[in-house]
Amino acid sequence: MIYDVCVIGGGASGLAAAVAAGREGASVLILERMDKTGKKILATGNGKCNLTNDRIVRGRIPAGAYRCRQRNFPFQVLNAFDSGDTLSFFESMGLYTKNRDEYRYPLSEQASSVSDALKWELAERKTDVMTGEEVRSVQIVKNGSDQRCFLIQTDRAVYRSRRLIMAAGGRSAEKLGSNGSGYELCRKLGHRVLPTVPALCALHCREKYFKELAGIRLQGRIQLLIDGRMAAEDRGELQLTAYGISGIPVFQVSRYGAYGLLEHRDVRAVLDLMPDLDRETLYDRLRFQAKQHSGWNMGMLLSGMMNRKLAACLLKICGIDSACTGRQMDEKLLKALVSRIKHLEVHITDTNGFEQSQVTAGGVDTREINVHNMSSKKVRGLYIIGELLDVDGICGGYNLQWAWTTGILAGTDAGRSHDD
Repeated sequence: MIYDVCVIGGGASGLAAAVAAGREGASVLILERMDKTGKKILATGNGKCNLTNDRIVRGRIPAGAYRCRQRNFPFQVLNAFDSGDTLSFFESMGLYTKNRDEYRYPLSEQASSVSDALKWELAERKTDVMTGEEVRSVQIVKNGSDQRCFLIQTDRAVYRSRRLIMAAGGRSAEKLGSNGSGYELCRKLGHRVLPTVPALCALHCREKYFKELAGIRLQGRIQLLIDGRMAAEDRGELQLTAYGISGIPVFQVSRYGAYGLLEHRDVRAVLDLMPDLDRETLYDRLRFQAKQHSGWNMGMLLSGMMNRKLAACLLKICGIDSACTGRQMDEKLLKALVSRIKHLEVHITDTNGFEQSQVTAGGVDTREINVHNMSSKKVRGLYIIGELLDVDGICGGYNLQWAWTTGILAGTDAGRSHDD
């Protein structure tokens, strides 16, 4: 049998592509290396699946939401299929959503509702789904006439398809299905694959005092510096760990740190531990406290402003004895403390690995992809979608929206009847 469309990868983008192709009347095959499809979907949004974001609206997508070496590529793609289209797509399968601060979740608050909707639609359209099938090679051959087809070799069988959608995912969370094998398949088909790094992950720091700060959470701001120049910044809840820094703001800037480390550049982070107060206001507050309670030691004076372990650590960094009283705190010492609170500079030595990252940055060069339908500019009948491409989004439903958009565009085009 020669399928009209074969999809390699049964994750979010692959399932969406298969549904779209099936709706065009194509015969569709999904090849998935894991024992079942949609595993990563089940893990997203802490099991609730933040499937899109209401801010992903054509023409008005936040400028920093997607990162790509071809800067405008993701925004051009998403203008063809935005969050509103995604909601309509899932509503057509009976899945409805709730809005939580512009984040969209299924009404059931269960990620399984999302994967089930896709799987049931595929079953209704009699899509063939083969699990436990890792693709080893792809060749382009003649199918006995003048028409070309893709010959797809797995560990167990050989399949033929007129059109091929590569949706094998990146390198993040291999236990959920992505092991990076799709990059090599794309490379062998003639595509350029740009260097990949973990993104949306924690950062490791050189400073040994982080062992004392493990478990602390606070509202803060992070600025990531590459060779002394700011590459990115974000604000929100920072999490201090035994090895460094984590939390959503750290995740948002982590891909820049990962690339900086890959290029052997100097990578640092500047933490503002009290972003709601400017330096002058913070200084005045500390000076007032020192005068109002001149007999209290510094640990007592800071206890109403920050975590005790953090206060003790900052005092040590500044060379201030924690037994020092308010009356002993002169202007120089107070300004030194304010400076550390507002500008704590740490050295980034590593990131969490791919297994602990939420997404992979880098991948297939988007200059080789048609922006309108995700088709290859190098191989007729080939489409490359989702995380395989050199596009990564910030936290908040942006990466899943990229999966739905690229999957729908590719599947719709591949599923249409036309001569190859």
